Amino acid sequence: MQLRFSTILLIVSILLLPFFSTAQVNFTTLADKQSIGLNDILQVQFIAENASQIESFEAPPFTDFNVLQGPIETSGMSLVNGEISRYQAMTFILRPKRTGKLIIQGATALINGKRTKSNQLRIEVGNATPQSANPYPIDPGISAYRRQIQEDYILQPGETPAEKIKKGLLVVLDLDKTTAYVGEPIVSTYKLLTRLRSDSRVSKRPSMNGFSVYDMIELDGAGPTIEERNGKEYQSHIIRKTQLIPLQEGTFELEPVELENKVRFLRTDQTSGSANRSSLQRLIDDLMGDASGTWEEHQITVASPARTVTILPLPQGAPNSFSGAVGKFTIKGATSTNKIAAGENLTYVLEIEGSGNLPLINAPEWFLPDSITSFDPQITEELNKSISPMEGKKTITYTITSSAPGTFQLPGIEFSFFDPGTKAYKTLRTDSIPLTITPSLNRMPEKPATQKISEPVLSPGKLIIIGVGLLVFGGMIWLIMGRKKTGHAPANPKPSELVSVNPEPVHRTISDYLISPRWAAGKEDPVLFFKELETSIWNCIGDHFGLAPSERKKETVVPMLKARGWSDNDLAALDSIWNRCEWALYAPGIAVADAAAILTEVEGLLTKVQQS
Repeated sequence: MQLRFSTILLIVSILLLPFFSTAQVNFTTLADKQSIGLNDILQVQFIAENASQIESFEAPPFTDFNVLQGPIETSGMSLVNGEISRYQAMTFILRPKRTGKLIIQGATALINGKRTKSNQLRIEVGNATPQSANPYPIDPGISAYRRQIQEDYILQPGETPAEKIKKGLLVVLDLDKTTAYVGEPIVSTYKLLTRLRSDSRVSKRPSMNGFSVYDMIELDGAGPTIEERNGKEYQSHIIRKTQLIPLQEGTFELEPVELENKVRFLRTDQTSGSANRSSLQRLIDDLMGDASGTWEEHQITVASPARTVTILPLPQGAPNSFSGAVGKFTIKGATSTNKIAAGENLTYVLEIEGSGNLPLINAPEWFLPDSITSFDPQITEELNKSISPMEGKKTITYTITSSAPGTFQLPGIEFSFFDPGTKAYKTLRTDSIPLTITPSLNRMPEKPATQKISEPVLSPGKLIIIGVGLLVFGGMIWLIMGRKKTGHAPANPKPSELVSVNPEPVHRTISDYLISPRWAAGKEDPVLFFKELETSIWNCIGDHFGLAPSERKKETVVPMLKARGWSDNDLAALDSIWNRCEWALYAPGIAVADAAAILTEVEGLLTKVQQS
């Protein structure tokens, strides 16, 4: 039996050689995780598929990582969805040196005589996590590429496609919590779990009314994983993973996502005894084509179940300086100098750092003496959205000036936030700042008392020419004045004849705002269309209400519109447009075929804005 089994494997390898020689060659970089802690272990693999010859492999410099092990060389073959691949992999075990968004560059190799470079990876490294007893991979060097679930695509006698699909194709929505405060993030993850051979596409995307939505991963870098559910292993594909930050209290239903699927089954007429074969024997049968039967294809739409979340209002008793920050934060401030001249600018930098709803935090108000003028603050932010609540830093730069010399004690800036962990408000304050303003250094140059003339400015000849010109000019003036006296000047000019010294402000119509999205619709580029549409909406709203760029946010605008009589249906329609614009950034499959209908709807909404 052992001899027969070895012979079968040898025959299988020989028969597969034509497939390997014609299959597409790929050189990719894979990691077992996209997000890790500072003390975690990361397994990175550089995998060449279907390459007949690999030479001169060069690993990239792991600048931000310590190499704990590697390179480890492995090779093998894989059967996925009926397609056979052979691979060779170089594996490295790494540990990050610092936190942040770290880049792993691609490796280079001479593959089939051609210099090739693999893709780069971006790894999110957070703070240190509790160390496991054995942080190293169980089988370093054995690629996750080789670990495949046992596909359940064969229809045995008596089995139906509907039964197989019900158990082998699931769309789920996972939530990290179902109850949260306003401003406290909820992690929502839509997934496709499959044990079948299927092709899927999103046919209906859920709206997320009442939330600010922030994507946690880039789908291009999120490969499938193996996930166990109900005692079975599934191949798990993330459809979308987001942080939902609630904007208002109440009970909300997170709508399902729908997927259209094409599922392929092999209906076999094998005897029932063949079902008891081992997984290895089944693999050999697949490779040898022993599983006889008829392939059939089924189309089915599968949706995730709707989930309900409850959003609690923030407690009463918020400080006067509270403006919606929820999480845990620290602040610090510093000035560029403590002494300026009158008319010069002074910059003050405030840093708000921590975890929570950082994108929704506005610049705290700075209460300054009346003699000091302040300009609109400039805001920048650095965010790590791959963890929840998101972490990062918001930097707010204030610029002030004064024309009055003197000595001032600038008050500190007060910042308050709600901590969901302790369920209490906390107030922080920066130190006050001494400031000396000296008299202005910019003085107008004094006029000289005397002026020394070394030679005549005009010669006698030039004086004669100028005199003749003045006589001619005077005669023309006399003729003009004489003609005016014979006419009848109106006693009082009409108001329309008066020249206004204050020109009227330019009023932009709705059509003006929609010029760019209408142009983008003709380009048949969904991402460009929705990007221009979102910009136009915010420009119209911001111009109408006089909002600074930092104030053009849903949490600022929605209460304003509601206070001006907008109905829930109108607000929901506007929010739906916003959500479609956001979805277009990660799901470019949204068609622009309905661009005309969308523009008509937006035109109606913006008309309501200008009427508010």
